[in-house]
Amino acid sequence: MLLDPDLLASVVSAHRAQGLDLLELFAEQTVTSAMVLKDGRIADATSGREIGVGIRMRRGGSFVYSHANDIAPAAVLDVARKAASLAAGLPSSDDAAPRRTSAAGTVPVTGASGGEGAARDATAACFGERAHQAALLLSVPDLVAEGGGVTSVTAVIRNEHRVRDIANSLGARASGTDTRRRLAITVALGPSTSPASARASIAVNAPGAGLGEEAVREAVHEAVRRARARVGVSPAPTGEMPVVLAAGTGAVLIHEACGHGLEGDHLSRRSSAFQDLLGRRVGPSDLHIVDDGGLSGAWGSSEFDDEGHRTARTPLVENGVLVGYMWDLAHLPAPHEAVPANGRRQNYQCPPLPRMTNTLVLPGSVAPGDIVADTVRGIYVARLGSGRVNTATGDFVFAATEAYAIRRGRLCEPLADCSLIGNGPDVLRGIDAIGTDFAMGPPGSCGKDGQTVPVGYGQPTLRVRTGLRIGGTKA
Repeated sequence: MLLDPDLLASVVSAHRAQGLDLLELFAEQTVTSAMVLKDGRIADATSGREIGVGIRMRRGGSFVYSHANDIAPAAVLDVARKAASLAAGLPSSDDAAPRRTSAAGTVPVTGASGGEGAARDATAACFGERAHQAALLLSVPDLVAEGGGVTSVTAVIRNEHRVRDIANSLGARASGTDTRRRLAITVALGPSTSPASARASIAVNAPGAGLGEEAVREAVHEAVRRARARVGVSPAPTGEMPVVLAAGTGAVLIHEACGHGLEGDHLSRRSSAFQDLLGRRVGPSDLHIVDDGGLSGAWGSSEFDDEGHRTARTPLVENGVLVGYMWDLAHLPAPHEAVPANGRRQNYQCPPLPRMTNTLVLPGSVAPGDIVADTVRGIYVARLGSGRVNTATGDFVFAATEAYAIRRGRLCEPLADCSLIGNGPDVLRGIDAIGTDFAMGPPGSCGKDGQTVPVGYGQPTLRVRTGLRIGGTKA
């Protein structure tokens, strides 16, 4: 653990008499490293370490947050005094007070090393595979050459080892580590004036886990395949038509178009297209959507959230009915029996927000091949790119970076980049086929209110019969 238990107890005790509804301490140390391969050699290698503490105090419906890049006892006490001075001016409101965290939501404290010991452990964990990872990077050009025709290749390995220590006056207490490693490969082929490029990535999220050679080989081959699929593409059509989303990648659309509207801050501000729909049908009877921060090895998973609550599977849609939302302590409505498990923050400098972890559409009962075979005309989206959504209206636009025409139940020519335009609630209602072939998508990052956190997503093959408009270039 990073902070001494006696220090935590003294901070809580010193400010208990102020009538605060919540006092929270969040200490963090993150060690990162990265290596970049370009033109067949290691072009860059960087590393960094960040350590600090953030203290949140809340009275009524308002809170203050103060932080420092130091976890020494004197620094922690100074941050607490600054936060308390600001909190003294907050109005009180018994109705808005957070509820005490139940025992089921706490995480046992693990580890016995203090700040410097944790620093040494983190550094060793993050850099222990440095030579092995350099060898993996240097193997990428040879793997790319097996396919032939590639004119350039770039690969980046990033490592992060994060130690967190959390305690609050409501009874939450948690300490532990997260270790993430990620490899991204970008290849280009064709003439330099108009190259076709594509990207593939792999990642692991588990202490002691490394990137395997076979996984690297598969990622290289996938990047090359995607680049070749972008050569000689045809213009995409325009207009509303059925869209089949490939297993894995399509869930990023659900994440953006629907998931953000199910986060508690948007609901509290009444800026969600899913406002007041709890208990109402929002999709077909075989549609099940969950957020699962405890899914083993998934990119958005962790043992506990950034408020010290054990992560768990949160049902959002069951049998097509909206049954739940995602909360943190600051937005959890009263009365509310559930323990929040979606309070996440980028680092100790940021207060937590209600955020998704791993957004999953659970498998259905239709064979994926039958979904395509039953589609007379439409497009098949194999990979989605970036997108944006207006959570208040649910309107969104997404880039489809690998797509194919569907005619008479068969996949046909690859299509140039096109847009998927629609509305979150409309898309859920437009789903008419859910496959059996669940798969996780690539590791992702989600930005919100200036904070970025790792997220995962997964789903089986889906067909959206109505509600999606294609923004193509075909006349």
